[in-house]
Amino acid sequence: MMRNLNVIVILILGISLPFTKASYAGPFLFWGMENLDELKVPTLQAIDDKVLRDVYSGASSIVVFIRNATNKLNYENFPKLSELIGKNEWLYLPQSSLSSDPLEYNVNAEVFVLTGPPEQQDVEVAALYRDAQINYGQKNILGILATRSDKIDHTIYKREAKQDDVTTEMPTTTSSDDSTEDNLIYSATGKGILYTTEIPILKIKGSKPSEDVTYSLQKHAIVTADDRQDIFKLIIKFIVPEKTITIRFCFQISGGKWIMNQAEVDIDGKTTMLNIVGETPKAPLGFSFACGNSFVFKSAKISLLLKNIQVQPLLKGENKFSKAFDCVGIVSPAIVSGIFVTFILGIVLSIAITAILDIKTPNKFENRSSKQLTFTVQE
Repeated sequence: MMRNLNVIVILILGISLPFTKASYAGPFLFWGMENLDELKVPTLQAIDDKVLRDVYSGASSIVVFIRNATNKLNYENFPKLSELIGKNEWLYLPQSSLSSDPLEYNVNAEVFVLTGPPEQQDVEVAALYRDAQINYGQKNILGILATRSDKIDHTIYKREAKQDDVTTEMPTTTSSDDSTEDNLIYSATGKGILYTTEIPILKIKGSKPSEDVTYSLQKHAIVTADDRQDIFKLIIKFIVPEKTITIRFCFQISGGKWIMNQAEVDIDGKTTMLNIVGETPKAPLGFSFACGNSFVFKSAKISLLLKNIQVQPLLKGENKFSKAFDCVGIVSPAIVSGIFVTFILGIVLSIAITAILDIKTPNKFENRSSKQLTFTVQE
């Protein structure tokens, strides 16, 4: 099976003609949906358009990956992709274009342009497909691998819902520039944004202290957002040597406010849930949260450290922070100390005034016509 799969994925390198509708070309590899291998496709001929539309509409979500044809597609360069396809039903289409665009027939269709070295593309395909499974369910997620045409730009496309579509409460995903960045601003344009003045630090405990690993998460590639009714996730893909680490910051939306109390860390396909320790970033909807303190998300073996952050989900189209709720609050330690010192000084002043008021003057005085006053003092 794997040998045949390698032959199929290598054949995708053969043709690269432009598909004008969404700027991607064939040949194509479909996988993920049930019964794909049962579709009757004539050898080296295009699939029937009606069958193709039925496939699109029957999928709960469609994820199209567009790769650069100059990158060699084989098991050595794309092991995760080969393993992913090998675990699912798949269909190879040798045609140079698709008669129907998936973005036109599925409201949850997305198109991702893969950039960077083959190893990075391989990790991104597996991670993005897994994200679709988390968001839309394990079954009936249709993955499509296509080839980039000359006119395509580095953008993620999202199908716009039509008025006659039956919509459901499913997440939408947006992305920033696919190029690797080493700044500390993590923005899913118009959806959510996180800023920190120091590089995030991820620590992984080993079985021995000498086996502990620390990652400095300086560079990131893709920032996306999972926007649902009661939960929001800001998804950041960090690039470290020989790894791609995905962190999903989870926001709970309820009662007119948001709370960031968890983070999911995905390393080599294994996801770990981290809970925040101590103070939790939170603010009313439409406001950001800013704090100069350190925030730690922690599990049994993994910890994530953020310092001096400002964060806000649900930006409503504007790619900038709103007014911030500061973690210092109205009453700070300095204010409490000042009130305490003032209280002590007030008590001392009250005692002094009371002592002065208790001083009594003599009620008898000497004069020339009266006897001399005498006072008996007893020891």
